[in-house]
Amino acid sequence: MSCSVCLEEYRRPRVLPCLHVFCEACLEKLVRTQRDKLSAPCPNCRKPAPLPEGGVSSLPAAFYIQHLFEVREVLEKVRDPEKAQCDKCGEGEVKGFCRDCGQFICQLCLTMHGKWKEFQEHEIASLDEVQETASNMVKPKKVSSMCSKHATEPTKIYCETCYELICRDCTVKTHRDHNYDLIPDAFPKHRDVILACLRPVKSELASVESTIVQLKARSSRLDGQGIEAKAEVNAEVDKFQAILDARRRELHSQIDGKVCQGKKELAAQIDGHEMRQAQLSSCVEFVEGSLQSGTQEEVLSMKRQVEERAREMADEFKPQQLVLGPEKEISVVCADLSSAWRKLGEVKFENVQFKGSHVKTIGGINKPRHIAFAKTGEMVVCERGSNCMKVFDSNHRELRSFGHTGPEESRLDRPLGVAISSDNTVFVAACHCVKKFTLEGRFIASVGSEGSGQLQFNTPWAIAYNHTNNRVYVCDTNNHRITILNHDLTFHSSFGSKGSEAGQFNKPDGISVSRNGNVLVADFSNNTVQIFDAIGQYLSSITNTGAGERLGRPISVAVGPDDWVYVLEFSCDRVSVFDENGKYIKSFGKEGDKDGEFSCPFAIAARDVRYLYVQ
Repeated sequence: MSCSVCLEEYRRPRVLPCLHVFCEACLEKLVRTQRDKLSAPCPNCRKPAPLPEGGVSSLPAAFYIQHLFEVREVLEKVRDPEKAQCDKCGEGEVKGFCRDCGQFICQLCLTMHGKWKEFQEHEIASLDEVQETASNMVKPKKVSSMCSKHATEPTKIYCETCYELICRDCTVKTHRDHNYDLIPDAFPKHRDVILACLRPVKSELASVESTIVQLKARSSRLDGQGIEAKAEVNAEVDKFQAILDARRRELHSQIDGKVCQGKKELAAQIDGHEMRQAQLSSCVEFVEGSLQSGTQEEVLSMKRQVEERAREMADEFKPQQLVLGPEKEISVVCADLSSAWRKLGEVKFENVQFKGSHVKTIGGINKPRHIAFAKTGEMVVCERGSNCMKVFDSNHRELRSFGHTGPEESRLDRPLGVAISSDNTVFVAACHCVKKFTLEGRFIASVGSEGSGQLQFNTPWAIAYNHTNNRVYVCDTNNHRITILNHDLTFHSSFGSKGSEAGQFNKPDGISVSRNGNVLVADFSNNTVQIFDAIGQYLSSITNTGAGERLGRPISVAVGPDDWVYVLEFSCDRVSVFDENGKYIKSFGKEGDKDGEFSCPFAIAARDVRYLYVQ
C-alpha cells in the first residue's frame, strides 16, 4: 500500500511497463531529473521506462492498488461497525453489506432492500463474511472509459490488432480492416492469453524459490558444521586444557571466520535470487490481482504491457543461474598433541567430496541386490537369496520383510530392482514382472510376463522412479530397452534397442534418475553410461574415467543429492565418481574382502552427499 520512493501511501498510483507501481508525483519528480524527458529508469528494477505522449499522467492507473484501498476501507468499517453509519440512510447501525451496491446497510434498510424489486437479486453478506473474504466481496468500481479519438464516445470494443479499447466510430474509420470484438466477448479469450504468458514467469519463480531454500539450507548446515567442528576441537583440547586454551580460541576464531566467509558468500547469492524473486512475485501478484479485481476494460487496456513484461522476464531467465555450485563444508584435522600441541589442527573450507572410505557393513542379507530409500527414512533392500524385500530403519535396524509369504500373486521370485515413489509406494522388478507394494508390505498390483511385447519383460535387472513425472523406468535387460510405466503400472512408452550406437543398449543393467528428471542407464556390455531426458531422448554419455580409461562393465549407477554421478564398475570392482557434467573426479575400491574393497558388486545407491551404499 506504500510507494517505495516516498514511503507513503500511494497517491494516484501509476504502472510502469515493468509492472512496478509508484505515485504519479514521485514519477514526475524522477522524470525531471533525467536528461531525456521521454523515459525514466524504474526505481525498483532500473529498467528504462519509456513514457507515453501525455507523460507520466498518461501511464496506466494501478486499478489493482486502488482496489486494495477500497478493500481496506471496507475492512475498517467491519472492524468497528458501531462507528460506521448506513450508506443508504446515513443513520442506522451497520448490519450487512450489499456486494452489488458496494454499500453497508442498517437493519431497516436491509428490510426495504429486500422488498424493492430492483434490489431483490442483490447479494447481501454478513459482516463476518466480509471480514473473511473482503477482497472477493468488494467489487471493483466500474470506471467509464472514453475513446481517446472521440471524446464523447465510450469504449465498448477491443481491437485485437492494435491492442486498444475503441468506440464504435473507430471501427468504421481508423480500425476498419482490423480484428475487433465487443469487450465482454473479447475478455475471456484474452484473459487466457494473459494467464498463459504468466506460466513461464511462475515456473521461474518456483525455481528461484527452490534455489533460495537450498541456499538457506546450506547456510543452516554451515552453522551445524561449525558446531560439530568446535566439538571435535574441544575433544582434543580437553586433554591439555591448561596449555592449549589459547590455541583452542584461535581455532574457534578460524572456524567462525570460515563460517562467516561461507555465509557471506551464500547471503550474496540469496540476496541476488531474492531480488529476482521479488521481481517475479511482483509481476505475478500484479497480473493476478489485476485479473481478479480489474474490470474487463482495465485488464484489456494493459494486455500488451503485461505480455511484453512477462515475455521480457521469461527471456531474461538463464537456467544456469539456478545451478548450484559445489557445496563447501568445514573440517578440522586434529593430531596427537602430546608432543606437538601447536599442531593441534587445521580448519579447512572445501567443496564437499565423497572420500570413498569404508564406514560400516550391514550384514545378515542373503544375496542383496538393489536398494532404495523412502522419504520417511526407511531403507528397502532386495534380498534375492530369500525372495523377499527387507526394510530397515534409518539406523539400519531390520524392521520387517515381505514378498516371501502370502497369496501367489504377491510373492517375489528373484527380486532384482527396487524403487520408491514420493508417496512411499514400493516398486519391485522381479522375474519377468514388476510388482507394487506399500512400504508396510501390502501387495497392490503386478504387471508383466516373459516376452518382448508391450507389457512383457526379459529379466528386468533394475528399476527407478522419476519424481518429476511420477513414472517408473524399468531396465528390461535382455530385451535391451527401457520400459516406462505409469504409477498404476499401465504402459506409457519404451525406448532403446540392441546395438552400440547412441540410444541403443547391450544389456542395460542399472538405472537412476537425476533431480531434473534425466535418466541415466548403465549400459553393461557397451561399457558406458547413457543419459536421456524423461521421454527417452538421448542427451550424452559417460564412457571414460581418469587418463581416458574406459568404464569397466558398469552394472549400476546412482545420482546423489549433489548431482554427482556414481558408477559401479563390475569388472574393476570399483566406484568411479563424476560431476553433474560428466567430468571425471575420482575412483575408489579394488578387488578384495578388506575395508573399502569389493568382490563382484551388483548395485550402488546414494542416500545423501556423504554416504554411498554398495552391494
